[in-house]
Amino acid sequence: MVVLCQSQTYPVNPPNASPVLTLAEFWEVMYIKCRKPELFVAPISACEILEETDGFMKRMVTFREGMGPPGGKVIEELDVRAPWKVDFRNLDTGSFINNTISRGNDETDLYLTFYFEWQYPKLQEGSEEARKISDQLWEQARKTVQHSIDVAREMKSKGELKH
Repeated sequence: MVVLCQSQTYPVNPPNASPVLTLAEFWEVMYIKCRKPELFVAPISACEILEETDGFMKRMVTFREGMGPPGGKVIEELDVRAPWKVDFRNLDTGSFINNTISRGNDETDLYLTFYFEWQYPKLQEGSEEARKISDQLWEQARKTVQHSIDVAREMKSKGELKH
């Protein structure tokens, strides 16, 4: 089995970003992402919350045809640690994703990191196929992190955030 790992970090408020997002606003967006991932992750078409307690969610995610795993649905458990991180564990594949917000010098000096561990039981370590899939996942990760930040900024611009 091959486990492919990827990590991407982007500034939430790079120079000249407008509007600027605070930690409270960005955490609100991350919580929305837990409940409505289809707004942030292009391959996802729907999400149903199966169970929710303080700091925990279990959800069923449905993927667009041809874009997800066989069967098109997965069950995930989320460990939600406000206001800094969310861990996503795919119960069907064992894959793991972490979304972490980091703070720099002040309240708006924020960074978003996504860390991925994708399990591929049928891939061969060091194979050309493993390299190609790793490259594809890196590009997908890059786009997903930046898109999440863009959606957050758009939500603030439209007045959709409570904070």
